[in-house]
Amino acid sequence: MKTTNKISKIALELTFSLAAKHLKILCAGMAIAAFAVASSVQAQYTEIGIGSQANADLDTYSPSPGTYPSGGSQLTVAGVPFATAELNNTPNTFGIVQSPAGGPPNIVSSGPFDFTFSVPIGTQAQALYCLMDSVWGAGGENVGSIIVTGGHGETATLTLTEGVNIRDCHNDGFENGISDPTVVSTYFANGVTTPSTDATMRLDRQELVLPSTFNGDTIASIDFQGTALGYGGDAFLAGLTLESVPEPSASVLLAVGIAALVIYRVKRRGLV
Repeated sequence: MKTTNKISKIALELTFSLAAKHLKILCAGMAIAAFAVASSVQAQYTEIGIGSQANADLDTYSPSPGTYPSGGSQLTVAGVPFATAELNNTPNTFGIVQSPAGGPPNIVSSGPFDFTFSVPIGTQAQALYCLMDSVWGAGGENVGSIIVTGGHGETATLTLTEGVNIRDCHNDGFENGISDPTVVSTYFANGVTTPSTDATMRLDRQELVLPSTFNGDTIASIDFQGTALGYGGDAFLAGLTLESVPEPSASVLLAVGIAALVIYRVKRRGLV
């Protein structure tokens, strides 16, 4: 037994001696492990399809046809992907959801609306991103809301207010301002995005951070509801995406923990 313990002690001392000599490698290993942790917790996105309820073509609101890209593809805004839609599966259209009374340019719509979008079963999320704006718009008008409902009945609401987080999609004489600093704007010209804020047409990305009551629960549905106010603002929806940030995997955390423990033991024994 004493011989076995002595051999084990020698093996342990040898291990820490080698570890000391290769401390830089261990540190590099910890850096790699830390990078692995960061990679493992990158945001994951679930794009919500709106095509089945699209009832208008956004491109018809532009003075120049072809300003917006064709729907049916992915549009990424500030790193968040959105699944855009075609109107009635018609090529070269950009399908949006708005008040049923809405229509081509110069038709002023008014009245309530309510649309519900289903979410893939089992989807969890910490945030919702919307791609929206309005037709016309007057500052301060409440033109609708986005309501997220969890599997246990909890809700979170994004109120849409002209001049705060939503505005006229056409950069002209109606509401052009945005005061919410979390809103990200994207401008379009000739069917593609453009960095120029002087472009005629745009879309804004809104963010709704879900409260802790959603932690561990799934998302049941997303509602888009409100009232079209004519020249006061007729909100429309162009895309919805849920964001989730998964927990680091147990194996990655274990690797980081072991590397940290070895370095701690090496330093404590004065081998470096």
